[in-house]
Amino acid sequence: MGTSGSSRGSGSNTSLVPTWLNDPPVGPLPGGGDGDGDQDDGGGDDQGNDVDGQANEIPATAIRPPPEPARFQTARRNFSSFAGSGGTDRGALRRAVRDYVSSGTRGGVNAARRMGASRAAGSNVLGVFRGIQRDGVDATLRRLNLGNLVGRTPEDVFLGLTDVICADGGSIDEGIARDAWLETVAELDALGIVDVGALTAQQMQELFLAFITHSIETRLFQEIGVNGLRVAADLDDIQDFETQLRDYIRRSVRDSFSGDMNHLNGLADRQIRDMVDQTYREAWDLLVVWGDEEG
Repeated sequence: MGTSGSSRGSGSNTSLVPTWLNDPPVGPLPGGGDGDGDQDDGGGDDQGNDVDGQANEIPATAIRPPPEPARFQTARRNFSSFAGSGGTDRGALRRAVRDYVSSGTRGGVNAARRMGASRAAGSNVLGVFRGIQRDGVDATLRRLNLGNLVGRTPEDVFLGLTDVICADGGSIDEGIARDAWLETVAELDALGIVDVGALTAQQMQELFLAFITHSIETRLFQEIGVNGLRVAADLDDIQDFETQLRDYIRRSVRDSFSGDMNHLNGLADRQIRDMVDQTYREAWDLLVVWGDEEG
């Protein structure tokens, strides 16, 4: 993983939603053409409600809750047990992720809010896909000033879209989003994507869900998984527990997704962002449910 070992994770004195993790500025999504012509930067729906629902329940200017001592401790301990088992102790994995969400972030809403750059990147992915559905690959790439990628391989095209999809910044949050996108591009062959011009709605969905999966996985490694890399017996054990973790997260993301990629070209920017935010929130919440079942 590109960034999984680059940080010791958040300290216990870090607030639940740090001020430096405010959502990135909202602008039109790439790819062209908001589905209903709405370029409202306020994030509200037609009734004036926050499009993020619960995720925007705490305004950026609100007083942040005070840090809670040792709130990541049990999650890190359980993750180390999981890693030390070479990925065989799935109960420890479930408890580790549950404790990260429940104790470390105080719920799926805050866990999702901590991933502002990844949520923005996920929305950008769908914005590009909307353009492809509506206008085709060549026209979308030219609109993005990437005409040099027309006719290139899927790997070249999606790598070339990296700066369009991911913020070019130095924060850990931005690094997680970029790492997740590059991990997703590395899966193109496994996803059966051999021709961007023939990209189906199902392939768009699989690529989008792969990105969400990688971003959550990388966030967990950053926050609670660094010690797990140290206690694993060898490289094979590391690969085994990484595979188990990814499969576990992928299942939660897949079960949480309720969007319809077949009609992406008719969605407005606000609807796309809402789809992304809902997927993150519900995936984190589902991981808590599964962890509670483990006991």
